[in-house]
Amino acid sequence: MLMRPDASSAGLTSRLSTFAAVARLSDLEPAARRVATMQALDGIACILAGSTSPRVAKSLELAQTLEGRVEAANAVPVIGTGLRGGVASAAYAVAAACHALEYDDGNREGSVHPGAAVVPAALAVGYRNNASLGEVIDAIMGGYEICVTAAEIMNPQAMRRGFQLTPVAGVLGAAGAAGRLLGLDAQRMERALGLAGSASSGTFAYLAGGGDVKKLHPAHAARCGVHAAFAEATELAVGPRAVLEGPRGLLFAFAGLGPENAERPVGGERPAICRSYLKPYPCCRHVHSAIEALASIVAEQQVGAKEIAGIEVETYAAAMAHAPLAWDTFEIAQLSFPYLMAVTATHGTVGLAHFDARHREDAELAALAGRTQIREAEDLSASYPAESPARVRLRTKDGRTFEAASRHPPGAPEAPLTDDAFANKFSECARLAPRLADPDGLLDHLMSAAPDTPLRRIVDESLVPPS
Repeated sequence: MLMRPDASSAGLTSRLSTFAAVARLSDLEPAARRVATMQALDGIACILAGSTSPRVAKSLELAQTLEGRVEAANAVPVIGTGLRGGVASAAYAVAAACHALEYDDGNREGSVHPGAAVVPAALAVGYRNNASLGEVIDAIMGGYEICVTAAEIMNPQAMRRGFQLTPVAGVLGAAGAAGRLLGLDAQRMERALGLAGSASSGTFAYLAGGGDVKKLHPAHAARCGVHAAFAEATELAVGPRAVLEGPRGLLFAFAGLGPENAERPVGGERPAICRSYLKPYPCCRHVHSAIEALASIVAEQQVGAKEIAGIEVETYAAAMAHAPLAWDTFEIAQLSFPYLMAVTATHGTVGLAHFDARHREDAELAALAGRTQIREAEDLSASYPAESPARVRLRTKDGRTFEAASRHPPGAPEAPLTDDAFANKFSECARLAPRLADPDGLLDHLMSAAPDTPLRRIVDESLVPPS
């Protein structure tokens, strides 16, 4: 049965390719099937929420400048908008939307955002090829397995070398999802991954050098993954086998790892899509445990921001890159540890509205961020990535001290979002897309759609504005 973990003697890339070529959502147990479906639908929600980002339209304008206008028969819609583009350009624009607001899902052990690369690639190719909703979700599940497994193996070594694993591994997942919808068998899927490996890239330079290119990392991965799958399908080039574990493969190139690190099972009862998290807050996941701990203190003790003398946070090493960040732009504010602590202490939560200019320029928020200290704790670093822990201590001006800790913030596999919380997030995201026919009823519509429902019908009737 498919969902038995594949721990055969075949190489890792070969086993991942086999999984991606044949994986079916229907083979999962009902609970896991629901989790996997929610992960895929969360990607659609985040695309809708980010669809008004200027980068979405600009990316299509650039594609048209470079390549000319796409014929209507070949145009793929960009979900949440009235815009269209070629299949690779549409995948790029949709991925840019998905990651625009830092609301998209991730995998803790791999420190990667799989959905932002995999879901847009599957939606674009699925629409072009008139696939069914079930076929698209099957492709997404296979793409997650490739992306997440590769990232889990390479983390933290690749991260320490300066590589961000979302574009490094995301391009492989996008190629796997696209390849499934193009009908590639396992052998041809492995060749497609070999081609995608030559486009694997992306660094953390933006954390020190400024810029917002991070927002386009999943877009680069989605576009190049789609291109790699089509390149294999049309026999444009021949990709190498064993692109992950081979002697000069990606595990060695990005993480300095040997082939012995690739000896791990694939699939099983808990495939990669079920090992990923959903975000309750639209900001860097490394800060979510601290947000959760601080929010619990504020709610339980009814402490107002003006009463706070200082906030002390202990966290793990991977989160420390966000400790010195300022909050002068929307994008960097979503990554800034001290700013996010100040917002949480003041408002009890973190929402999209808290990153506008009015909040970022608020003097009281800035002062509270300045009274926030963040440091690494060795025991918490040792717990990551099995956990994403944080400890928070809040001191008041009248001398009181309150403490709280979190090991797994909401949305983690160990602490899944409730159905109501997920529904609220989905509706919030859907309402940000202009002129959708029924944003508040959209989740129920998608959850109740039969697997054989054509994706084109769903997109044209529910996921783009009426023409």
